Amino acid sequence: MLDRIRNAFQILSRDADVERAIKEVQRALIAADVDVTLVAQLAKKLREAKVPKGVPKSRYLTKLLYDELVEILGGKARPFPVIPQRIMLLGLYGSGKTTTAAKLGHWLQKRGLKVLLVAADTHRPGAYDQLKQLAEKANLGFFGIKGEKDPVKVVEKALKQVADVYIVDTAGRTTLDDELIEEVKRIRDVLIPDKTLLVIPADMGQAAGREAKRFKEEVGVDGVIVTKMDGSGKGGGALSACAVAGVPVYFIGTGEHIRDFEQFDANKFISRILGVPDIEKLVELAQETEIKPEDILEGEFDIEKFHKQIEATMNMGPIDKVLQMLGISSVPKEMKKMTEEKFKKYDAIYKSMTKYERRHPEVLQDPSRIRRIAMGSGTTEEDVREMLRDFKKAQKLMKKLKRAGTRRRMEKMLASGQFPIMK
Repeated sequence: MLDRIRNAFQILSRDADVERAIKEVQRALIAADVDVTLVAQLAKKLREAKVPKGVPKSRYLTKLLYDELVEILGGKARPFPVIPQRIMLLGLYGSGKTTTAAKLGHWLQKRGLKVLLVAADTHRPGAYDQLKQLAEKANLGFFGIKGEKDPVKVVEKALKQVADVYIVDTAGRTTLDDELIEEVKRIRDVLIPDKTLLVIPADMGQAAGREAKRFKEEVGVDGVIVTKMDGSGKGGGALSACAVAGVPVYFIGTGEHIRDFEQFDANKFISRILGVPDIEKLVELAQETEIKPEDILEGEFDIEKFHKQIEATMNMGPIDKVLQMLGISSVPKEMKKMTEEKFKKYDAIYKSMTKYERRHPEVLQDPSRIRRIAMGSGTTEEDVREMLRDFKKAQKLMKKLKRAGTRRRMEKMLASGQFPIMK
């Protein structure tokens, strides 16, 4: 899907065959399970577009295609409120609701709110333990009553706990039946939620819209969180279907890590497909690594500071996702794997060095030191030498960047995740 849409934009930007570009977009959207009627409407608008005088055809059609794709996927973004509130999560079995509760909690906690996850799924075996483990892992508050069968009693007691945000994980079913509707309504009447969010997996495709509409009519839903966006070819279908159903998508889950969670913005989503850097997301991830520009910029650039760069980059998540946010979308899989493996290898090598060696890298010209570090880290002597070569490249770059007038540029690089190690 992504390659075809990207290719269609390239065709239009070159003022080439418009019909060919339209067909590429149609194939991509239909493969992503976007409603055929929406796809046909988009194609018709492109074919019948009247280009204003004085405006290059390629530029006009490219902008039109971009705007239409954004509209199909939900239009203007709806920022999620970062305020004290009560949130109820709904969803069927397998939607990823419990994991999403922790991801949403982590997202709100990072913005200064005290979060309590409430285990109100009293049906699924293991739901209590799963949510508790996720809460501990994310350093979030947790409340549940193991063995309690009535979710309403759990919620009543949870509300007596002190927190800014209460996120209630409710039970799921294989389908929205009368029993589930009744249970959710009972919880709702006690919780009085500020936001009721439906969790839907991307692999539902167009069915996501029907499910969102049913929950909205039967229970009341304020918005949707679409999960599993990383591994489904039907993500576009789920997003567009929710838009058609009139239920806004607030967040998307893009992976297994707790940080693989972001506010959905159709503009940014399309921009990322086209290889446009998502600087805001990069800054957010860089901030979570808690790296400070002064940690790198002040004093001599030694191996300890070089390691801080490696550590920060690794903490930002899988390299392919970081590269996507930098606007680099067509990186060979072998290169991504090699980069991940290199970072892990360098970390092991660093930990095998003495504190003196890290701060005085010039002593590492000694072959006996290199031999000892390689043995201690489980790597080869050539691996150690490779790390030292990369360190010297980074050191040389840092000297250039620290000259007058370049400090601000360096701070921007650090804030956006574009560390010298990635060059």
